[in-house]
Amino acid sequence: MKPIKGYRKSVEVSCAELDMIVDTLKLEKAVIGSRMMGGGFGGCTINLIKKGEEEAIKSKLSKLYLDAFEIELKIYDVKIGNGTSLYTAN
Repeated sequence: MKPIKGYRKSVEVSCAELDMIVDTLKLEKAVIGSRMMGGGFGGCTINLIKKGEEEAIKSKLSKLYLDAFEIELKIYDVKIGNGTSLYTAN
């Protein structure tokens, strides 16, 4: 698989594990986007997956990750919220 150039390569803030996750998920039709986030250096990725496809993607990625690194992948499910709002007392 040809690596994708960007910040992770130019400044070397990523690692093989994060690169594998992002590169793998960017090839999936059910994935809207995938990228490293946070401070890097072994941090985490954020992945936007089409509704209803989450379990299949997580299962496939977990197996590939375990096969590649002999490490169990930790996945944290999150949901998009309404964001911030202004609170005013009545």
